[in-house]
Parts: sequence; C-alpha cells; structure tokens
Amino acid sequence: MNFDLRLVRKLSGLVCFVVAAAMAPCVLIALGYAEHTETKIFFLLMLSLAAAGSALFLPVRGVTHQIKMREGFFIVAMCWLLLSALAALPYFLGGHLTNYVDAFFESVSNVTTTGANVIPDLATLPASLLFWRALLNWIGGLGILLFAISVLPALGIGTANLANAETTGSSIEKYRLRISENAKMAYLIYVGLSVVEFILLSVSGLSAFDAVVNTFSSISNCGISNYPEGIGHFRNVVVEVVIAVFCVIGAMNFSTLQLLPRGKVKEFFRDSEIRLYLVITGAIFVLVTLALWLSGIYGGLTETLHRSFLQVFSFVSTAGYSVTDYNGWPPFCKVLLFFIAFVGGCSASTSGGIKMSRLAVIAKLIRRNVYKRLHPNAVVAIKVGGNAIPEEKVANISVFVIVYLLIFMMGTILLSIEGLDLETTAGSVIAALSNTGLGFGGTGFGHDFVAFSHAGKLLLAVLMLIGRLEIFAIIMLFTPTFWKGDR
Repeated sequence: MNFDLRLVRKLSGLVCFVVAAAMAPCVLIALGYAEHTETKIFFLLMLSLAAAGSALFLPVRGVTHQIKMREGFFIVAMCWLLLSALAALPYFLGGHLTNYVDAFFESVSNVTTTGANVIPDLATLPASLLFWRALLNWIGGLGILLFAISVLPALGIGTANLANAETTGSSIEKYRLRISENAKMAYLIYVGLSVVEFILLSVSGLSAFDAVVNTFSSISNCGISNYPEGIGHFRNVVVEVVIAVFCVIGAMNFSTLQLLPRGKVKEFFRDSEIRLYLVITGAIFVLVTLALWLSGIYGGLTETLHRSFLQVFSFVSTAGYSVTDYNGWPPFCKVLLFFIAFVGGCSASTSGGIKMSRLAVIAKLIRRNVYKRLHPNAVVAIKVGGNAIPEEKVANISVFVIVYLLIFMMGTILLSIEGLDLETTAGSVIAALSNTGLGFGGTGFGHDFVAFSHAGKLLLAVLMLIGRLEIFAIIMLFTPTFWKGDR
C-alpha cells in the first residue's frame, strides 16, 4: 500500500478544524440559554479539536501533490467517518445518549442528512444540541455538494465524468466551467437559498432560532425538527409550504440551478433531469392526493391537499419530514411513497436515492431492449435529452442500480435478525440507504429507530454512509485489488 499518510494527516486535521469551528456558535447558544453543562462540553471539545487539528495539520501543511485515485477514495471515506465520530461526542459526553453507538448513529444520520432519530425525547434536549443537530445537517448538505461536484469528478466518477448520462440537454455547457468554479457557484446558491428561506420562515411567524434550525434541516433535505411533533408543532400552513418548496429545490441539481442566476430560465426547464423530476413529483402528488380523497380519510379536498402536500414532497426530496400518520394511508399511497424514496431527487443535489438521471437511463434501456426484440438487427443508442450516452456509461449506471437493489435486499435480510415485521425492516433499510429517514411500520410517523439493537443501528449507519457516499466509493475499500498496486 503506497498511501501518502501525510495527506491523511492533513485532511484529518482539516476535519478537526471544521468540527471545532462548528462548535463555536453552539458555545454561544449554550451561554445564551444558560446551559452550563453544554457550555463546558462544547468549549472543551472546541479547544481539544482545534489543538488536535493543529497537531495533525501544521507539520504537513506544505504537502501538496496530485492525489492518486486510491488515496482519494480512502480519504473521502475516512473524512466522513471521522466527521461522524467527532460529531457524536456532544451527544455522548452530555449524557443525552447513554452509549456511543447511539451517539454515532445520530451523528451519521445528521451529517448524511438522513434524519433518522434515536433520541428518546427531543423535548429534553438543550437548545445548543438542537442547534448542533441542525448545523450538522447544513454542513452535511454542503459536504454532499462538495463531494458530488468537486471530489467525485476529480476521482474520475460522478457528475462531471458522467455528464452525458447524469445531466443532459443544454445543461451540458455547465460542465465546461472548471470544477472549482462550478463548486463555488453551487456553494453560493446553497448559502443564498438558506438565507432566503430563513427570511421567509421568520416573516411567516417563526422565532429566529426555529427559523434557522428548520432552514438548515430543509435545504439540506434532512427533515429533522427541534420539536417532538416535528414541523406540525407550528400549525402554520405557510411554514409547511415554504419548507416543502425548499426541500424540492434542495433536491434539484445544483449545477443545473446555476443556470437560473445566469438568466437561462428556458435552458433550466429544458434540462431533462429537472423535467423528469418535476413530472414525477407532480404525478406522485396528484395520485396520492386523489387516492386519499377517494378513501375519505381526511374528509374534504382542502385537508387532503394539505396532508399530502408536504408528505409527498418530503419523500420525493428524501427530506423525511412528516405531518401526518402516513402508516394509516391506503396501501397504494404507501407503495408510491416507497417507490419514490428509492428514486430520490436529482444528481448533484442534497437528496439521496438512486437519482432521477439514472432512472431516465434505465427507462430508456428497458425501452431499447423491448424494441430490439422486434428489430434484433437495429442499432439503437440510449439518448437522454437528445444526447447519445456511451455504452460504457449505460453499463455503469445499470450496474449501480443493480448493486443498489442488492444492498437493499442484503440489508433487509440482515436487519430481519432483529425480529421486526417485514414492513418495518424493509422500510428502515430504505430509509437509511436512500437517506430519507422516514420508515414504515414501527419506524414510520411518530416512531424512531430506538428499538433496534446496537448491531442493527451500526448496520443502518453503514447503509446511510453507503447511500450518501456513492456505493462504489465504499465497496472499493473492501476489495483486495484496492490495497494492491499503485493507482
């Protein structure tokens, strides 16, 4: 193994600095709310991590060279694991989660923007820790964009490398920008949307604290709230609509979103992935609303629209908010929600799932195979948005989807050892793998993941990381060839 451990030290130090810096506002909030225990914990952790970061980073700060592919994959996985491990410390040291496995599960759920919860009672959580959860969501969402727009292309996979497959149509031009410029614009959009949503939630009647917590959670598509009842606590339809809209925006491709501030609105809506995302979102919403209305669960159409609006948009964007007990919905509605949780939002977004771009390619591949049954000698290219996709990239996407489904099946089999019913087991696996955070059955509305054993929680935490970090970026770490040679 020819890893340059100096790079590992350097980036580990940077992770320590990031976590230490993120704890600074938590110290101020703890002071403001007179939370003496949390003030000490956050302050001491901040100093300790800053010191550890300095010890790791400063001796190797001058190390700069081209990162090899193997080093890149290893460092990415290591950084996310280290971030999760360090972010768990405030939960554990404060005694709010009595064992480190629960604290680790909670932090992984935060930084991967999954939103699965193991905190028994949010009402007992101090304001500084509620802010910490939300801030980790926001940092995780920003890290996801960094990973999808900057890191993966540098490693030869992901958004830029699959430009013809992952994004299509006129939006291809955005990849002519340098990756660094593309990333900077995405970050500015992310921060700008956060500011706009905070203002809208504030003028809608939320306090500054509630507005910032729910802004961080919704734009990152994590879906947690600072109240046990979720955002239903506010009983404010305007707040729910604002949050739902920004969840949907957060699940859009941030590289494609760059077309809007550049005044290219038509080009934005011509992007085939955006169109597919909006069409599927609208179709699922209409079908679920119609099924709920015909079932008479909520009586009138107005209440039905209200209940289905945020719930459907939350599943589509993999945000994980809930305002109603969807476990009591007709099976048809639950199947639709389960399906859309698999798919998720767009590539290079804060959402999870397989992604719309891959769904489009798989749909075209199925259509081509059916056509070739009738015309076996025909040569038919897979085209999305008018662009032919190379066969190698089509094969890569097909393998990704197959492996995704296999991991879902294996995860469901392993988690079934817990002895829970199939709906709860399968729902929990897809909640973790797709980073939705909303399960079915025992982990659905009003429930959490406390019932699972330590082994079950660790399995779900691994699934969250796999779902977030691009499946093959994790699988490679467990192959013998990864640790041999010099790549």
